[in-house]
Amino acid sequence: MDEPRPPGLWNAEPPTSTDRDPLSRHRGLQVISVVMIAAGIVLPIVALLGSPGLVSQSETPESVQRLIGPLLLLGLGGLLLVVGLVINAVRALIVRSALPPGRYRGPAVFVLLLLAVILGTILALGAGTTALALFDGGELSVGGSLLLLTSTQLGLLTVTGGLVVAPRALAGVRIIGRTGLGRSLLIGLGTAIPAWIGATLLGALAAVLLKAVGFSEQAGPLDTFLQRGDPTVILVAFLLVAPAAEETFFRGVVYNAWERERGSLVAVVGSAALFAVIHTSLFALIPIFALGVALALLYRSTRSLAATIAMHAGFNAISVAIALLARQGIISLPT
Repeated sequence: MDEPRPPGLWNAEPPTSTDRDPLSRHRGLQVISVVMIAAGIVLPIVALLGSPGLVSQSETPESVQRLIGPLLLLGLGGLLLVVGLVINAVRALIVRSALPPGRYRGPAVFVLLLLAVILGTILALGAGTTALALFDGGELSVGGSLLLLTSTQLGLLTVTGGLVVAPRALAGVRIIGRTGLGRSLLIGLGTAIPAWIGATLLGALAAVLLKAVGFSEQAGPLDTFLQRGDPTVILVAFLLVAPAAEETFFRGVVYNAWERERGSLVAVVGSAALFAVIHTSLFALIPIFALGVALALLYRSTRSLAATIAMHAGFNAISVAIALLARQGIISLPT
């Protein structure tokens, strides 16, 4: 099936009234899911605010006993959140299945992203001992470090496969678009260098502005991995898993879903914004957003995920190469 023709960048064609009709079905399920999601978010917040000791280092019998209630609230909140998200996703698949193939027929993008983050968190917890060993100066196992580095990306791939690809919620989206594989890879790798230069300049400017208003840049988990982790694991995670998983979700799913429902402008800006937020770094927010915009525009022009994966991998390759060279003392980075 041919890919639906995208709308113009500055306009979107709203769905017709007949397209909207199926979406009014099973409203009760939607209300239930929203209530459960809201409760799943509020309960952990209440537990954390009401029990500061929940995140303290004290482990006396009395403190542990006091934490039973808040921990139960945390568990209940997590359960309600997951069940609510699943109900919402299933309901969306049911009601949107009646829409024409040119529309997006899957769960809401935010529901998919939350489910992916939750799944990634669960996977990361399995590597918790490895993470503690890392930050205590210990050695990392290859499997544990790779799982910890790519847990969110694995969550994105799982959610995409189970809730978008399997139910065929996005008809016509292909890995290799109109440009062909070879040209897609060349275009992607060729645009990685100017994208990296532009993002680096924006990052430097953002750092100056943030430090001027009192923020300080702290080394994050990824920086620690780059300094201490196994180079092979770093290369696999940053050059293979991350580009493939993130481009499949943010350009393959988010961009296409919002382009079909809201138009190209919303798709470009929205997919880039979510792409930046998922990286959870204040200092990297602006450069990653800019990279997301560049990736979205590249996808819009080529309709090829291979091109954006290549650009993303090339971008990461430059950053990783510089970090590893600095780690070996071959070059020095500004502080």
